[in-house]
Amino acid sequence: MGTISEEQDWHDTWAHAIGAAYQLNNQWVLRSGFSVDQSPANNTHRGPRIPTGDRKVISFGAGWTPVENLTIDFAYSYLWEESVKVNDTSSSRGAYSARYKNSASGLGTSVSYRF
Repeated sequence: MGTISEEQDWHDTWAHAIGAAYQLNNQWVLRSGFSVDQSPANNTHRGPRIPTGDRKVISFGAGWTPVENLTIDFAYSYLWEESVKVNDTSSSRGAYSARYKNSASGLGTSVSYRF
């Protein structure tokens, strides 16, 4: 069995995020956030296995405390990435060219009970 080698040439990145919470009343807290995350991949070595670009995420959530020791949290996040192009012209694997524009939605919930 042969060895497959694929140079990624990733680089260090920065991620920045900000969030806020607002205590609506004794039972409800509202939350929101925004983040920006650089891709470690560069245009020269980006491949179809990880076609990621710089991304942004916006999130909204709420926490509900119906009784003193119980909190139920809900959250929604939407992630979108910049459009990126993959142009792999490796002679050993054949040529591949595509444009990617990725996005995702996520829902989360948690229940916390404090003893």
